[in-house]
Formats: sequence, structure tokens, C-alpha cells
Amino acid sequence: LVKMTPETIAERIEVRDDPLEDHVLFSSKPVFRKGGFSHGVAVRDGFIKAAKSRDGAGVSWRVTYDLTYFGARLDVTQIHVRGSDGLLKLAPTTVRRWSEECGEVLVTCGRHMTVEFEVPETVIRAVAATYRPGDRMPWSVRLKDDQGEGLTVGLAPVEVAGLVSAVDRWKR
Repeated sequence: LVKMTPETIAERIEVRDDPLEDHVLFSSKPVFRKGGFSHGVAVRDGFIKAAKSRDGAGVSWRVTYDLTYFGARLDVTQIHVRGSDGLLKLAPTTVRRWSEECGEVLVTCGRHMTVEFEVPETVIRAVAATYRPGDRMPWSVRLKDDQGEGLTVGLAPVEVAGLVSAVDRWKR
């Protein structure tokens, strides 16, 4: 991602313009799919989606993380992000969990979790504005449980800036 620009990312944004929906959906999922590990959890993917209302009512922004882990069940009850006004505490809108079908093997089966949360447009645009060519500093996101334990993941500002650009350029 560090070699990409918001323009090259905007070209890769998936756009779903379904006439049976009241919004146009934009997703950065196809832009870059390379996972990583954080505290024993495999982050399989992290991406952002925008739903732009056809009636001009606005845009909603949703961040999604797909995780795989082994062992005790992880829980996410709160998300911490930094906005222009400081720390913002958000509630997840969706937390889905499932396990692999391992049969009768003697290994621990992987557990999967998808976490989604809405982010205010002002925060998304502020993150997009932090993009600087070659900068590797992500926008940090902490997925937390009720005991305060957390997993820190991130999104590249260039990816956010590319999605914002694609949404802004979309003509009805």
C-alpha cells in the first residue's frame, strides 16, 4: 500500500450500483488483501465500506476486520479510535463468530470473527487528510473487550483517502 496513491486505490474500489437498493455501496476490500499477526491473532483482512444514499441524504462509513485465532473465545464490545477531537469510543455494529469444521483431529481448530463498526464521516475525512506519500503510519484501531483487553489493528490512510475520493467522484 505504501507505493499506492489515493488515485490508484480509487480505481480499484468495488462499486455496487444495484437499482434495487436505496444506496450505492463502495468497498476497499479488493484493493489490498494481505494479512498479518497481532498478539497471536491473524488479521486476515481489514477494509472500509461506504454506503452513499441515492437521495442525497449522505454517506455512512463502516470498517470491517476479519480475524482468525486459536484458544479461548475473543470478545469485542468496544472500539477505540482517534479522531480530530481525541479518543472516540464506538460500539461494534456486528460481531460474527464461527469455527472451522475440524472433525476428529487432535489439533485446536481455528476460530473466526468478523467485527464491523460505523465511523463518523468527520473522522473518516480526517484520516484521509493525514495521507502522506510513502508514510507507513496506519490509523490505529483498538478492538476491546469488557475487561479492557484489546487488539490493535490499523488501516492505511491512503486506502481511506482512495475510498473517500471514489465516493466523492461518484455521479448518480
